[in-house]
Amino acid sequence: MEIQEELLVDNSTEIVEPEPEPTRPSFLEIATKWGTDKVTTHHYNHMYDKYLEPIRDRPLKMLEIGLGCDMSYGPGKSYYTWLEFLPNVDLYYIEYNKECVEKWAQNITNVKIYTGSQSDVDFLDKFINSSGGGFDIIIDDGGHTMEQQITSLEKLFPIVKPGGMYFCEDLQTSYLASYGATPGAKTMMGVIQELLNDLNVNVDVAPPLQHEVGREMRSVECGEEICGFFKKELGKTEVRT
Repeated sequence: MEIQEELLVDNSTEIVEPEPEPTRPSFLEIATKWGTDKVTTHHYNHMYDKYLEPIRDRPLKMLEIGLGCDMSYGPGKSYYTWLEFLPNVDLYYIEYNKECVEKWAQNITNVKIYTGSQSDVDFLDKFINSSGGGFDIIIDDGGHTMEQQITSLEKLFPIVKPGGMYFCEDLQTSYLASYGATPGAKTMMGVIQELLNDLNVNVDVAPPLQHEVGREMRSVECGEEICGFFKKELGKTEVRT
């Protein structure tokens, strides 16, 4: 009997797994590399990774108050962090130390620096007119006093774009007398509580808002020593009196 051998043909297709896309550094990794205290002394990476990571590739107009001139490690750590983390950022700074700015700015590019005090309303008005406003992101990492933080929020939140964000760092100073948090004084944390009241009052009764900026505010979120204030999108600004 002749026995024929069967030729077994494997018709299955080899599945080649695609190579994983290379991951890019997170805000935490970039900020750690440049040495900013945003991720060492503080832990602001939780807030920034949550809200800025999803939009980091977009063209963004951003203002940070405070270049770091009074830091022990010197100015510019957050500047380098933002330029790497946000590759399409149009970056602005407000810094009160003119001598520091003039010395440091000789070696930098891709940034616009305005010298003046964040608690000086006249200076802030001039900054708004010169910069044109329309910021996607504003970060207050300036002098941290009650007057500075409160004045900056009241003057600069209106020039945040609809749907944009404003962050105030170093809110622990609301409990330190050396920063103006003396008995009876209004603190930044006190203002935040009032803004939360503005956001949560009975809209049918519609009492007067305690803060005008609350009219355009969609929400407030706070973490460890930092709060984010989020602006309503276009077409979602309710009229409240």
